[in-house]
Amino acid sequence: MKKVLFISVIALTALVSCKEQAPKETPVMAPVDAEALVAEHPEYLDGTDMLCPSDDVKLTAAPKGYKAFYLSHYGRHGARYAWQSDMYRRLHKVLGAAKEEDNLTELGLDYRERFESLYLDVKHRTGDLSRKGWEQQKALAKRMYLNFPELFTDDAYVMARTSTSTRCVMTMSAFCLGLQAMNPDLEIFENFGKFFLPAILPLDGSNPFREEEYKITEEPFEETYEQYVERTVEYKPILARLFKDPDKAVEPKEQWDFTSYLYFFAAGMKSLDTDLEFYDIFTPEERLALWKADNFQFYWYAWPTRYGYMPIVRDIIACADERIASGKIGADLRFGHDYTILPLMMLLDLDGMGHEVTDPDDISSWCRTSQVPMGANVHFVFYRNKEGNVLFKVLHNGKEATIGLETDNWPYYSWEAFKAKFSE
Repeated sequence: MKKVLFISVIALTALVSCKEQAPKETPVMAPVDAEALVAEHPEYLDGTDMLCPSDDVKLTAAPKGYKAFYLSHYGRHGARYAWQSDMYRRLHKVLGAAKEEDNLTELGLDYRERFESLYLDVKHRTGDLSRKGWEQQKALAKRMYLNFPELFTDDAYVMARTSTSTRCVMTMSAFCLGLQAMNPDLEIFENFGKFFLPAILPLDGSNPFREEEYKITEEPFEETYEQYVERTVEYKPILARLFKDPDKAVEPKEQWDFTSYLYFFAAGMKSLDTDLEFYDIFTPEERLALWKADNFQFYWYAWPTRYGYMPIVRDIIACADERIASGKIGADLRFGHDYTILPLMMLLDLDGMGHEVTDPDDISSWCRTSQVPMGANVHFVFYRNKEGNVLFKVLHNGKEATIGLETDNWPYYSWEAFKAKFSE
């Protein structure tokens, strides 16, 4: 019996030793080979319609003497139906008219048949959270709980806030239910309303506290989105696979918009309860070009306005300092949209996303829509030792991330250094 006990103590000592990590150098952020990346991960070509993974991720143990006590979260809503108000209706109308006029190719007829089998289920669901989105949020909440169970004990306090969008409200509810499924006695206070918009959607037109005076940087390139599309996306051959006479089916000046709908519709299938696929009208090269065009559009919007999202950073700081002062464990949860979380990541220089791209052809090497998928999330996880020193790390979609701050113990950063940087 004594021998077994001795072996157990040795094993436990070894385990503890493994958890005491040596300081790690911060990974150097460099441009990625975008084409090689999507060749390995073709799901990235779904862009913002990709589903954020909820798989377990191995995390670095806290430095010796530090324990987690608080988590601050910003998450995008879960998987949803198409957000464009007229996407389903427009595809239905154009494909239907082309059939009546005998203007569909053989592939076009097959495509329309597949589309119509889905149409009745989606035509009135524009923007709604899907069942997959509901389940996805519960899975993401479960991962959060399992990674940091010490933050969600019976005496913890969790505050949840969301934009007034219905899919975000539903996302918040699903996420909170996921946490409470792990601990039914967990206290969670859910909120939504215009009062909370500075921490969720600071530039929203309905935000009564919107700050009109913020630093706006110049457009990143002289080339416009329309010009970029014209030189990178050959969309007429795509339409020719569906229509015998594309110009008769869709007016030339509307053909790019219609093609973009075809792309987003196909990408959105992963969010729905269907096995139907609609990517067969694109070649691999066309799908890559469409993805790059989407990356351009998001970057073009987010980069000049990124400083307008500083209220979110200020809210993260204020809420964290309040928890540090009170000593109360728990979490603050925020639920919003892709067009907000992307500029937030740029502000933080998260995984190199604060790099200023000067050549539009380099956008996909630094900033990709697949980094803000359905359910995208950023966590600030806070740790404290007995002396009251506070460190934090940032998780991006579950993985440890870098931010634009020096540290000698990555993925952990000094909270005081962060506040000094973002209070300038």
